[in-house]
Amino acid sequence: MKHILFGRYSGPLIVLGGLLAAACLASTWYIYRLQADLARAVRHDAARMEAADELQVQLRHLRFHSLVCAADPTPSRRELVRSDTERVDAALDAIRRDVPPDDAAGFSQIEKDFAEYKRRLGPDGLPQTATSIADLIRWSDAHPMRELLLPCRELSDRQRSRMDAGLSRSESQSAWAGGVLLVLGIAGALGGLVSGYATARGLTRQATQLSVRVRAVQAELDYEVGAMTVEVPRHLGDLDAQLDRVVGRVKEVCQRLQEQERDLLRAEQLAAVGQLAAGVAHEVRNPLTGIKFLVEAALRQQNPTRLTDEDLGLIREEILRMERTVQGLLDFARTPAPKRGKCDLRTLLGDAVNATRARAEAKPVNLRLVGPISPMPATVDRDQILSLLTNLLLNAVEAVPPGGEVEVRATDESGMLTVIVTDNGPGIDPVLANRLFTPFTTTKPTGTGLGLATARRVARDHNGTLTATNRTHDGAVFTLTLPATEEPHVEIVDR
Repeated sequence: MKHILFGRYSGPLIVLGGLLAAACLASTWYIYRLQADLARAVRHDAARMEAADELQVQLRHLRFHSLVCAADPTPSRRELVRSDTERVDAALDAIRRDVPPDDAAGFSQIEKDFAEYKRRLGPDGLPQTATSIADLIRWSDAHPMRELLLPCRELSDRQRSRMDAGLSRSESQSAWAGGVLLVLGIAGALGGLVSGYATARGLTRQATQLSVRVRAVQAELDYEVGAMTVEVPRHLGDLDAQLDRVVGRVKEVCQRLQEQERDLLRAEQLAAVGQLAAGVAHEVRNPLTGIKFLVEAALRQQNPTRLTDEDLGLIREEILRMERTVQGLLDFARTPAPKRGKCDLRTLLGDAVNATRARAEAKPVNLRLVGPISPMPATVDRDQILSLLTNLLLNAVEAVPPGGEVEVRATDESGMLTVIVTDNGPGIDPVLANRLFTPFTTTKPTGTGLGLATARRVARDHNGTLTATNRTHDGAVFTLTLPATEEPHVEIVDR
């Protein structure tokens, strides 16, 4: 009871909690990934801006050191100018490796302007020596740095704008993610409250319904096993304890029902024995009565009647009739164990048809055999299966009117051999359909009703089945199934 309630009402809560946890984890992962992407973008933009600023610084150093070198062209100053030129080239290379597409045109212009500036310095990339202040001023005016620094400053400003935009986007997305987490938290709290209320309401309703059902069961159990008090539970544990009591009482009822079923089974067995005895008595008493009358007439003291040849023949027929009844009963009660051997079921069908053909032609009835071309090997008792098939064919021939038809069809599918005997007679009487294979069930005037019962027993002894049904229109269908091989692992399916 507790496990059922737990599984029924905690399941939605677990699902809801799992969904909220998954949403929170997804939001946290998304925020982490967003922050990582933004941090990477900001670092990238900062590196670009730093490279643009470094280019401006190195250009100013080159300008200053070039002007000093023009005024005082010492070897150390010339080496310093060469070093500044190399730093500018390194800064240009750093920007060139990661220049944005929007800045590609501006950066190309910076490279052209710097190449022009170096060309103006001289063939060796060093400024010419100025002999006077006037020459130094003229050289400075001829080599301006403003045209080169202006696009560098624009490049740095664009990088700074991109970094500011990335930071603003990061702030807005962080605020959005925080709002999502806040909404999830509020939704989780509200969902918990609603789920708790729904769970409490459902448990209360379920407890009430269970109490009503327990009271209904109580009424039945009171009739069977005595009184049992069931009260409205205050807690689920009380209801669980009361249901345990109900289960105990139900077990007692089940035990009594099993005992009653065993008593009914014994009664049915005794009834079957009585029916069998009554059938034997009926089948034996009638011939004995006829024999008794003839013998008493012959033994009378006054006007005795001699037993004629016809009377002796009648006595002999009645004795043979009793013998057939007793033999049939012995065959049914003590069917000998099958003496199995390998044989072709088609051959047995042919022998059964040949044994029945004289009876069919005398009636007359059209007896037709339809079988497969390939052999149908089976491990069976030849005599018992032949007797079974002959019995089925004789019953079919006797059931159809003159001019009727009996068809025997054999198939071999999935390791099962099937023999189907079909006739177009009146079919099986619905009154006898349920007990067709029980002893002494027959519609023949001279039949004992033991043939079909013995035939089904033979089929079962061979791990097969024998069934009977009516056709859609007129006639009956008897179906015999046998395993193609007698192997323990073969599964026999009852049809």
